Amino acid sequence: MAEPVDGTQVSAVENALKTGEYSTIKPTAGKSDVWQSFSIVINGDRNRLPFACCDKCNKVFVYSSHKSGTSGLKRHRCTALKGQTKLSFTSTTKVTNNLKKETTEKCVQFVCKDIRPFDTVSGQGFSKLAQHLVDTAAKIGKFDVKEMLPHPTTISRHIEEEAIQQKRSLVDIMTETISKYGCAVTTDIWTENYRKTSFLSATIHYIDDSYNLVSRVSLLFQNLRVFGIDCTCTNMVNKIVFVTDRGANMVSSLRDFTRINCSAHILNVILSSAFATAVMENACEVSQLITDETRWNSVFDMTDSVLQQFEEISTILLENNQYGKIGCINKNMLTTVVSFLKPFKDATNDLESDSSTLSGSLVLPWSVKLMMHCTDAVAIPALTEVASVCVRRLNELMSTDNSAPNAVHRLYRVATFLTPKLRHLKMLDNYARADVMNAVKELIANLMFESKNDEPQPPAKRDKGSMAKDGTTTAESEINDYLSVKLDTTEESGSHQVLQWWKNHRLEFPSLSKLARHVLCIPASSAPSERAFSVCGRILEERRSVLKPSTVSNILFLHGNLK
Repeated sequence: MAEPVDGTQVSAVENALKTGEYSTIKPTAGKSDVWQSFSIVINGDRNRLPFACCDKCNKVFVYSSHKSGTSGLKRHRCTALKGQTKLSFTSTTKVTNNLKKETTEKCVQFVCKDIRPFDTVSGQGFSKLAQHLVDTAAKIGKFDVKEMLPHPTTISRHIEEEAIQQKRSLVDIMTETISKYGCAVTTDIWTENYRKTSFLSATIHYIDDSYNLVSRVSLLFQNLRVFGIDCTCTNMVNKIVFVTDRGANMVSSLRDFTRINCSAHILNVILSSAFATAVMENACEVSQLITDETRWNSVFDMTDSVLQQFEEISTILLENNQYGKIGCINKNMLTTVVSFLKPFKDATNDLESDSSTLSGSLVLPWSVKLMMHCTDAVAIPALTEVASVCVRRLNELMSTDNSAPNAVHRLYRVATFLTPKLRHLKMLDNYARADVMNAVKELIANLMFESKNDEPQPPAKRDKGSMAKDGTTTAESEINDYLSVKLDTTEESGSHQVLQWWKNHRLEFPSLSKLARHVLCIPASSAPSERAFSVCGRILEERRSVLKPSTVSNILFLHGNLK
């Protein structure tokens, strides 16, 4: 059995998980099948802790990928499994150590002979290909693999056929849902380095009938109409929301549609303004540490890394008679700057989070938190100039005042309202809260989400006045009932749990649940499309720089949609 190193510490972690202070995530890189039954513990800042938790009985164990590994977790005797003393995992008894050794040698030969990255052998595509060859050998016996593997030209030709087939299958799944509830589209433009070809990406986000957030289509040079997104259709225009940066080309091309600025891009603009040369002239202590940059997440990572290893760096430089390189740095000032930048880093991470997160609902809370953070920082003499600019720019670009020209978009405010644990909008004043309620009612009316009471009602008794004379559940009565509903204290606040809450209460709040499917799919940033370009950078490289744009598009599309 995997024994905890510190029982008191483990007990504290278990309690933190019960209260919601800590939560768990599935590791993205782990290959061991033990992660089918275990998760990694993370704190409130989403930092990983050296603990693993059994998904079934919630028992916590000390875990380190570099020290303890997963063997101890596999010996866990789960109390939640009746009649079973140990968790069962995939059996590999047929694969002997000698066979594993031979396979490792072949993998070494493969990556060296073909000059391939080491992690090629851990890719899902490679594993599926290898398994197919093994299964084929089991059916027909030993064969020459050269007779089975296709020519590169054949692969190229079949990529287009596979992409067409995948698109057809997606059309049936997506069209009806998007036509009813709408979707969000994140888009961006990228120019590759070799032939200077420009690509336009579009990632479609929607919530399916099972109330799961789906971001499964990454496109280049594709017609959105194929997937039921007809931007020329009057009924669809109001149901499509674009999230882009503030580039003049994007703003101009989407001027007739609902377009929201990328929140992560706005934060970058705010920090760029705060650390501009003109501001640094009046912030001498800060200017000695920070120069005018464009990627402030990288600046934070660098300064934080120097701070965390300050003593070690000092020792090494001193031993090499180069202490002057760090001796001029005021460690206390460095700590102050890192502490000031960290909330911006945390906000960016949340707003650029992966496609499974309801990041749009976080824009309003983060704008309030950053405003308070910067306002407090104005009182710190060394940060007065920088923090004052941040306060001004936050008011200009992410204001919580709904009358401001560039206030937090109403759809993001509504998204926060549709997050059950945040529905009272305590971060806003009464006037701003009333504006959100009006926005909810307007959206329900404009999108025709008002529902006839033709579904069986839940057991809970509704208040008088909830039903209009024509049998329609009015938006106002639903809002009042939603604000007064008692939440289960055991319900989590994660993205999946929020959507499942709306699924479970869709009969009680038919109009609001439809609005939730429309609004909660809107991401806070255009990061999904930027990630698509990161994949493009791996598709188009020096040895593969003449691929046709349509081929690049098909590869990217299949990469994002093949299961």
